[in-house]
Amino acid sequence: MRIGIGLPTFHGNLAPPDVVLDWARLADEAGFDSLVVHDKPNHDTWDPLATLAAVAPVTRRARLLTAALLLPTRDEALVAKQAAVIDLVSGGRLDLGLAVGARPDDFELFGREMRGRGRTFERQLARLVELWAAARETRATGGAAGPAPAQEPHPRLWIGGYTDAAVERAVRFGHGYLFGAPDVELMAARVPVIRAAAGRAGRGRLPIAGLAYVLPTDDEAELADGEALLQRYYGTLRKPFGELVIHGSPGDVVDAVRRYEAAGLDALHLLPVSVSVDVVRRLAAVVLPAFHGAVA
Repeated sequence: MRIGIGLPTFHGNLAPPDVVLDWARLADEAGFDSLVVHDKPNHDTWDPLATLAAVAPVTRRARLLTAALLLPTRDEALVAKQAAVIDLVSGGRLDLGLAVGARPDDFELFGREMRGRGRTFERQLARLVELWAAARETRATGGAAGPAPAQEPHPRLWIGGYTDAAVERAVRFGHGYLFGAPDVELMAARVPVIRAAAGRAGRGRLPIAGLAYVLPTDDEAELADGEALLQRYYGTLRKPFGELVIHGSPGDVVDAVRRYEAAGLDALHLLPVSVSVDVVRRLAAVVLPAFHGAVA
């Protein structure tokens, strides 16, 4: 199982820019498979595409993943152009995780209609592909909205959703399926459903990835700080902090990550509930050796 790590930009104003860049450099050098950014428009969370444009030049090998950009809140032509630039600057490392969104205030912020967002999302996904194809076909003339992305035919798309219709959409449009951060038990229950849908669509073994919040410590003060950060992001936690976040000793953390592997995931992106770059070092020392050698 491949291991990615989130950037601390979902902590918004509490994430100093120098820390974000140092975090990205260190995670890239340590060997994390990907650097992951959140999207929560009506919040001080950093914009995901702007963030990846900033970290692309200071990293060399890690994939750059939005997990997940709420596409129906945006103009897909602008997203196509921004994504292409990031893909070029990063040397073809962009993975575009996309979702429909669920919070009315995010849609209101952009003046977008939330009703019918599933149909809007499908139309936008098809148009993204069309825009990138046109950009490739007109490289010489510049006659289409470009530039053309570095990857062929375009950046990888990771799409999620829990309803049957959402799963069918994901296997039609996605290079991979992306869970949010639900319980590992829910992931384990849904993986066979996703695999079956991918088989019906002729997609073979579609990669499946998920997210998990993490704080590698059993120190009560550090855990309290982490809980405050997560409450700042969500407002009200749906479960006690200790049930939502992987935490504890190094052995506890590795055991918890292994449960995601046992659930059938091909990749797990760890989202540290911290603004201390030391957490990157701790996770690199504890988790990466346990999964060293995993390939996509």
